[in-house]
Amino acid sequence: MQRKPNPPRSSTGFTLIELLVVIAIIGVLVALLLPAVQSAREAGNRAKCQNNLKQLGLAALQYHDTYNAFPSGWYCQAPVYDANGNLLTDSNCATTATPYQTYMWGLLPSLFGKLEQTNLFNELNYLLPPTNIENSTAIRRTLDVFVCPSNRRPETTTQTGSTQRIGPSDYRGNMAGGMILPVSGSNCPTQDPTNVYCCLYDNGVTYQNSTVSIADITDGTTNTILIGETISGNWSMATSCCVRTNIDRTLNQPIVIQGVNYYTYWMSKHPSQVNFVNCDGSIRPVNQTINKLVLNKLMSRAGGETISADETR
Repeated sequence: MQRKPNPPRSSTGFTLIELLVVIAIIGVLVALLLPAVQSAREAGNRAKCQNNLKQLGLAALQYHDTYNAFPSGWYCQAPVYDANGNLLTDSNCATTATPYQTYMWGLLPSLFGKLEQTNLFNELNYLLPPTNIENSTAIRRTLDVFVCPSNRRPETTTQTGSTQRIGPSDYRGNMAGGMILPVSGSNCPTQDPTNVYCCLYDNGVTYQNSTVSIADITDGTTNTILIGETISGNWSMATSCCVRTNIDRTLNQPIVIQGVNYYTYWMSKHPSQVNFVNCDGSIRPVNQTINKLVLNKLMSRAGGETISADETR
């Protein structure tokens, strides 16, 4: 009996060319979708950052309701006020202590009671330096409200001249500066971020022992920055309390001292803007290409300047 030949087998797999085509198509789809995914992620980060600033602004306004003033930019110990908002304790800082950054407190701990962080507030001893052994555990805390999600960095950081681990913050208060002479430290060769006494100003809202009230902000609370973004700092120490400026500085510009970049000015990791909260609690996103003189106007509280909406875009 004659055997019939077997029918040819049909190929059910991919040929090499087909496989390469599929890989190429997947690569094109990924290239098309990745920017959209990154854009959506950044939009979420930007919204979270603005919400953080909104919370800080509202907390500062609640502080103002209690003490008739916004919190000080920095001080050596927690100030105590009477019922009328008068400062009772002497919070002047000695200039002879070394290193200075180990005993001065910054702006943000003043807001803990308004940020549902009463327990952390009570853990800290404001009569001692932030880095004193009694405070060393508490100041390591990382609080979400102080961290912009676009600025990914370790949960704790270190202060210049110290090995102490401290909780980070991406937000600072507005000390101002601009076109006026500093009230002290005028012999500073530069606005040295490693020296909090260098080039001090008092035409903003948060500075040494400040007690600025809404009545003092004659430029208008909507037109005056209260707190804004930075990319390097911590929430406990005076050197991270505030931003000071001059007529030559622009957004996202580090100070370079002896070849080292210090990121102490208004900065962000957002692609095109830096976020601020004004003294009325409103959020102000500012384009990174904003005119530096306009930014100076937004920082001074009583300069008498006028600012149009187009100038901040």
